[in-house]
Amino acid sequence: CRRCHAPDADHASYGPPLAGVVGRKAGTYPDFEYSEALANSGIVWTPAALRAWMEDNTGFMPGTRMRHVGITDPTVQDFILSYLESLPPATQ
Repeated sequence: CRRCHAPDADHASYGPPLAGVVGRKAGTYPDFEYSEALANSGIVWTPAALRAWMEDNTGFMPGTRMRHVGITDPTVQDFILSYLESLPPATQ
């Protein structure tokens, strides 16, 4: 994730920051140009939605510009979710 996403908004990165992603409405972090598919999806990044995204983001969200992730191992998904949940809320 950190190849393209910084853990917080204080560090520039290609994608939106990871801080506060759990519970955030998809496509809403300010000043980031999301794909139309993601911006208009209406989904919230719940643990279940994040698992589906990790497993097959292009299948979960056709039209996304993010390359396919393909993390299918539930244990690896657990570690990633734990990390994301440990991050403090995003400051904007």
